[in-house]
Amino acid sequence: MNRPIRIGLIAEGEAELGLSIPYIKPEDGGKVIERKKEGALHTLIRRELKNIGLSDCDFVHRHPSLKERGVKLRTGHSVLDRKYLAQLVIAWKPEEIDMILIVVDADDKLSQRQDNLERALSTIRDNHLDVNDQPISDRSAEGLAIKNFETWLLADTQTVATVLGVEIQPLENLENLDDTKERLDKAIAESTYLPEASGNQRPLQIRWNLANQIDLETIKTCCPTGYATFVQHLIAVAKRVRDVNTNPEPER
Repeated sequence: MNRPIRIGLIAEGEAELGLSIPYIKPEDGGKVIERKKEGALHTLIRRELKNIGLSDCDFVHRHPSLKERGVKLRTGHSVLDRKYLAQLVIAWKPEEIDMILIVVDADDKLSQRQDNLERALSTIRDNHLDVNDQPISDRSAEGLAIKNFETWLLADTQTVATVLGVEIQPLENLENLDDTKERLDKAIAESTYLPEASGNQRPLQIRWNLANQIDLETIKTCCPTGYATFVQHLIAVAKRVRDVNTNPEPER
């Protein structure tokens, strides 16, 4: 297979997914997301995969359900709803995606969110089907941002401060902090970086730019339970997909 690995990414909001949500046209379901519509999480994942030698990857739109067509979908906690997940995953055709990732925030409910995420991953694996309608259990992975996705972006505070041109107090024990989203929002609001971007496009663009520049090893060091664990799962699944795509099993 000569094309890039195709990934179905399930996450909670615009901070992670950029302009690829919340509206999905029915005709765009299963198609590759334009790079300009990707978000910060797409960027972090692509950088990690390039670090293990993958030339590139593509991210694929979900298929909108009949219920949500014409309705603005606010993702949030609904991405952990098992009925919603089953419908979302089974709608992807085998040729549209090679692997599925789900990433959510822990918020202030770490134990509960861990349990919910494990059940969600099980649902994904039960409904990710191959060309013979058999479940695929080894090409999906989960990630838990502790306590939220902004914690990952803020981990490399030196780079963030340099890009934004503001002072940011050095942070310790990042995964124990409750206000990393507020800290990043405050830094963005105080910054004059990207003045040409307007409205909610500016913070999304800034997050995307930060994800392109922050040091990945620093994120792993500062967020060992959340980010480093997610990357381990991501790489293991990506290597499995690469091996399967390189040496595909014969169809039964």
